[in-house]
Order: sequence, then structure tokens, then C-alpha cells
Amino acid sequence: MSASLILFFSALFFSCASLSQSSSEDLSALQEKLSLESSYIPSRFEWSPLCRGIDTFRFEDRDLPLVYYVVRIDLSEPTLSLACVKGSVSSAARKSCVRVAFNATQFESKFYVFNRLKGVFRMDGKEVSLPVEKYAALLFESSLKNGACGEGFRASIVGNQTEEALLGWKNAVGGFFVVLKDGVPCQFKVQSLRARVGVGLSGNAKTMYVLVVEENNSCGLSYGHCALLFKALGCSDAMEFDGGHSTALYIDGKSVLLGYPWRKSLNAIVVVSNE
Repeated sequence: MSASLILFFSALFFSCASLSQSSSEDLSALQEKLSLESSYIPSRFEWSPLCRGIDTFRFEDRDLPLVYYVVRIDLSEPTLSLACVKGSVSSAARKSCVRVAFNATQFESKFYVFNRLKGVFRMDGKEVSLPVEKYAALLFESSLKNGACGEGFRASIVGNQTEEALLGWKNAVGGFFVVLKDGVPCQFKVQSLRARVGVGLSGNAKTMYVLVVEENNSCGLSYGHCALLFKALGCSDAMEFDGGHSTALYIDGKSVLLGYPWRKSLNAIVVVSNE
């Protein structure tokens, strides 16, 4: 097989792209529908309790069609702990007491094998992957045992993975870009609709929201749509992680998305409950 064919099939099966649109007319009609915030942002979020400190919300509109999930995490709840781990989301979700697991940092191939993270990944002070300055990162740490949330837990989102921004943080998980900064949506030239994974923090950084947009039987959302969604949820800052065919969300050990991710991630963020 020629090198050009290898590259073609690699891009086809392993790219981060989400659903393709059937025609430019369909895409234009869909973009027009999504121009109304009310088409994808409910007037009220109906939360379902998962455990102490964690609530979930599922949105579905079959006419668009669109499906997304939101997980609300109380970072002041001492029975919860936040951690970043190596390996796929499915393997991370099977670990003891893990209630929520989702994919994080984008990765790239070497000799046609996806085996290298592209951006910072720091676990308990150990640098697993080096920073890439142009990308954003989620930072967090706790003064309590085993990384428990509660009093003393800190979390922050930074727009660039610089030495100054990462200084003093034991856990740093890189992603793509900030979409909401100080309550103001960021502007992006490209408004492609894709599966998305992102996190947002409330103004006092005591509540974290995980937004996962489905890609199967769902049109997906743009960065701009996600920014407005995070704002409606009450976030001050928000960023996007790897999406597209890497998108994964597991709750209580099971994937809530239709089908499985096309690509297994190299790291994950998990929320553990010790109640």
C-alpha cells in the first residue's frame, strides 16, 4: 500500500472530526436552527442526583438532532476526589469507586500509531507529557488526603500552558482552547459542528461542569455553542478537551454515549466518591 493511501485511511478512521453533514443545504439549515440559543439551551436544567456532590443532566432534541450530557460536580464536597489517570476512559471507569470518567488531552500519531499526548499532563507533581504553550489546561490540587475535594481544594483553567501558569500546580491536564473567559464567550472563526468534551468552572471555582456532546445520531456543537452553554450553566471559565472520535463519558462504569469511541484516549479525568 502506498504512503498516500496509508495517510488517507489514517485520516479517515483516526481523525478527531465528528459527524459529517450530508449537504451544504442541510448544514445551513442546521446552523440556522442553532442560531437560536433556545434550540439547544433549556430554560431550566433538570438535574438528576447521582451521588452526594454529583448531579447529571441529559439533553435530547430529535428534530435537530442533538444529544448532550452535563455532569455537575461540587468541588467543596469532601467525599469526592478529582484525579487524572493514564490510559483509556473505559479502563479508568472500571477502577474502584469511580462515578464519572471522561477523556481529556488530545494525542498524535507516531508511525501511524496514536501513542503520544499533545500537551501538558501532570499527575501528583509528575510530568508525564510536556506543555504546548498555545493550548489551554485544567489545573487542580487538594490539601486533603488522596486528592479529596472540600476545603482547601483548588481548581483553575488557564488559556496557555506556560511555565508561569503551571507553576505550583500538582495536577495539570491539557486540552485545546478556552471558550469562556471571565463570563465572556471567546470568538472563533471556524464554527464546525462536532462531538465535544469540555469543562467549566463557576466563578468561585467550587463547582465544575463537564459537558459532553454526542456524535452518534447527533449533529454536535461548535466551540461557540459550548461557550454559551457553559455560560448558561453559571460558569465563569470553560475550556475544550479532545472531542470528535475520542469523545467518551462513563458514569458508574458504563458509557452513556451511543456506541463506543473510535479512538481510545491516552488519559482520562475521573471523579471518585468515597461515601
